[in-house]
Amino acid sequence: MQTGKLTCALLVLAALGGAGLARAKVVEDTSGSLRTLSSIADALDSADRHPVHVLYVHGIDQVGAGDSGKLRNSICTELKLCDVTDWKSGGVEFADKGEFSSSVQPPTLAYLGSPVWNNPDEWHAAAPFVVHWVVHLKGHSAVLVVDEINWWPLVLALKCRRVVAAEAHLSGPDQHLLQVCSEQSVQDPGGLGRFYPWIPADQAAKLAKIRPRAVLINRTVKAGLVDWALSDVLLAVGPMGGILRDGLRQLMAKSAAFDPGKAEADSSGSGGIGKYDWKAQLSRDNALDQEFIGVTHSLGSYLLFNTLNPEFANVPGESLSAADAARKTAEENAIRYIFERTSLVYFFANQLEMLEITNLESAPDSSTTAMKSRGLAPAPSVPTSPAANFRTLVNRWKDYQTSFQGVLHPSDVASREKVQVVAWSDPSDVITYRVPKIGDVEVVNLYVKNATRWFGIFESPTKAHGDYAKNIDMLRVMFGETKIQGSAH
Repeated sequence: MQTGKLTCALLVLAALGGAGLARAKVVEDTSGSLRTLSSIADALDSADRHPVHVLYVHGIDQVGAGDSGKLRNSICTELKLCDVTDWKSGGVEFADKGEFSSSVQPPTLAYLGSPVWNNPDEWHAAAPFVVHWVVHLKGHSAVLVVDEINWWPLVLALKCRRVVAAEAHLSGPDQHLLQVCSEQSVQDPGGLGRFYPWIPADQAAKLAKIRPRAVLINRTVKAGLVDWALSDVLLAVGPMGGILRDGLRQLMAKSAAFDPGKAEADSSGSGGIGKYDWKAQLSRDNALDQEFIGVTHSLGSYLLFNTLNPEFANVPGESLSAADAARKTAEENAIRYIFERTSLVYFFANQLEMLEITNLESAPDSSTTAMKSRGLAPAPSVPTSPAANFRTLVNRWKDYQTSFQGVLHPSDVASREKVQVVAWSDPSDVITYRVPKIGDVEVVNLYVKNATRWFGIFESPTKAHGDYAKNIDMLRVMFGETKIQGSAH
């Protein structure tokens, strides 16, 4: 009898779970929003067959290159638009100008009095890089390029030396992270990336032998989520943010100059970088010669739009060389060139609501009147920040795109309102937030399920946050295979 009751209970739970699975696979935050979306497929099917670049910016918790691999492989294995081997590497490019030049001393940032980077060799090893991938998809005429922008090398010195090493003495050593922080390798376009021994191998071996003081699950959560993942967020909104921004601006300029046709024509197999003259197109803004689509994971959305902030002005008292002035102008033009040709951005998991707490904007003057009406003293003036807030940056993108589309389609008002932000969230992802309207740009929030949910109690946190690019229902929307999957709430 007890066994029968247990069986019945399990059947009821299974039925409830099945009922959950029967719901819409893509849930709209606003009913009907899916019908309005353009897609990557729309860009690939342009009449003039111009190249389409996906600017892929990874998020927190990254170890090595290849985060775009989930998306690239899923396009082939889930959508059946290619074979995984069809993707060809177009080569790797590092940030190598200005503060990232090989001859330049590292920035003078310090952590509790100790330099973050001790010498030019360490600083050179921290340079961010972009890996270009090229493919022709079945049924689509234009070439697709994935420019995978890797910023993780910039944060390894701090995370390895100041967090991972210290944590071994407190909660206990993390064997995997100690290995990541102590190995050295050269860059391989198809591999994990270039690594540097931020923790010497002999020191890492000693740390690895320390007996853990914290219990297993707690120290695992702390090492993975707090130490290695959330520390990226703190670094991005602090003084390191300017360095991250400047590195990404250089990599985006290199992506604008990447020519997939020339890269494919390189028969040597060496992954030579083909150069495209995007600068010539700035004076010919009546043609869409290339198109860009942003695909960002978690913190990546913040970093992508942060590139719309100009590079910080030169240090007071120091004159800007002609070469640096020319480089900054070229990078600013490249950013404008890209965002003019970007009409669609996908966010995979979103921390915007949380991140903007660190970059509050000044309220309208009416707030002073409101304070007086409550018998409060006038508020003090707000210190200005050298970095614009996210709303200002997104509006800047909209202005670029609207002006460009106005030239392309002077008699078509609707085409000037082409800017779209699509924010994907798994409600069980513990590090994602709904994205509100950003300035003048509407945001389409869509909800999906990235992993199995066990009776409404549990879903793998790792898969919930990390498997957006593997979600077939998302991919079908992104590549225009369906305009609507459902509108249930």
